Amino acid sequence: MFSIRMRIVISLVFFLLSIDVHSQNEEDKKELGWFFEAEFVGLWSGGNSESFTYGLAANLRRVWENSEFRFDAGGNQTESKTTTRTAEGTTSDFEVNEDTKTEKTAETFYSRARYDYQFSKSFFVFGGIDWLRNRPAGIESRFLLAAGIGNTWVDEKNLRFKTGYSFTYSFQNDVIENPFTKTKFPGVRFSYDFWDKLSASTEFESILIVDWNLDNTDDVRIDFYNALPVTISEMFALKPSLQLLWRSDPALTEVDLVSGGVSTGEKVTIPLKKLDTLFSLTLIMKI
Repeated sequence: MFSIRMRIVISLVFFLLSIDVHSQNEEDKKELGWFFEAEFVGLWSGGNSESFTYGLAANLRRVWENSEFRFDAGGNQTESKTTTRTAEGTTSDFEVNEDTKTEKTAETFYSRARYDYQFSKSFFVFGGIDWLRNRPAGIESRFLLAAGIGNTWVDEKNLRFKTGYSFTYSFQNDVIENPFTKTKFPGVRFSYDFWDKLSASTEFESILIVDWNLDNTDDVRIDFYNALPVTISEMFALKPSLQLLWRSDPALTEVDLVSGGVSTGEKVTIPLKKLDTLFSLTLIMKI
């Protein structure tokens, strides 16, 4: 079964590589040079409940005529304060006591680098490194190496679309280790990168990454990201975005074991939810 699946994947890759794409007009050729963007996210709420979300991200690209290097890094964190109030005294004469606890309710950090080399207008090879920490999703650390080939369908000044097919190798440590899964495993990845300049002030970005664990073929991960940056000045833009993270075999978490409504002092492990949804409104600074 495994060899049949791999033959299908390899056959599909070579079929896609055999397809040519249309040529570019001189005025539509891509821009060359260095490109840098910094992103800032912040949200605060106060009063009876208090929370603070903040995040930073950076994107660096270097574009040559036949190659491209890209580096992304960032993270976000949410801290929530929960206040418990009690009253001490009598119903007509009492004092209110407050006990406030602060805890992290969300925390995600990532970095990734990738280098593409274009052999022709429609064919390129690439290598990349990814690192991720997403404790709410049960991932303490995941380090992934990727090497593969791809198609450039369009790469113009106002439009870009690429697809990639690669072999990967992952090193993963979960917050709660699963004794039935390996922490090191090979895999295959399919991805696409689409960007369209819809108007003078509005762009659309869409990135899809699908990872398949070859050691545990029931483990499929999907990262689907869409954004709509809107330029508000020569240097700044606002970017609403929606990211869907889905995993068919999610990581584990520990929960308290209760018997008859009373805690037994023991814990059991259960799988986390398969889907995480992240919506954000980001301020972008372009250089």
